[in-house]
Amino acid sequence: MTKRLRPHTFKPGVLEVYWGVMKGESTPDIIYHRGDGCARPDGHLLYSVFGCKRERFDSERGQTIHDPSLLEELEARGYDLTTLKFSIKKKQPE
Repeated sequence: MTKRLRPHTFKPGVLEVYWGVMKGESTPDIIYHRGDGCARPDGHLLYSVFGCKRERFDSERGQTIHDPSLLEELEARGYDLTTLKFSIKKKQPE
């Protein structure tokens, strides 16, 4: 059974990570999106947390080790990345 991907509605002030297809593309993948009002570095933060390999220093070996990204780790543990949905809304000024 193939999952049908619907067009995504983008909301201002919302950072999102989800499984989908970019406009003009045909292959689904993990999408990182920042709505209007979200800073570019905030989008980079999401990518670095979800998609980048994690670095740690191994003091016994005296070298930096690159562990799998959060997405790679979740997939290795048997999670279905096609169901991934993460969003967070920016606080409204008081």
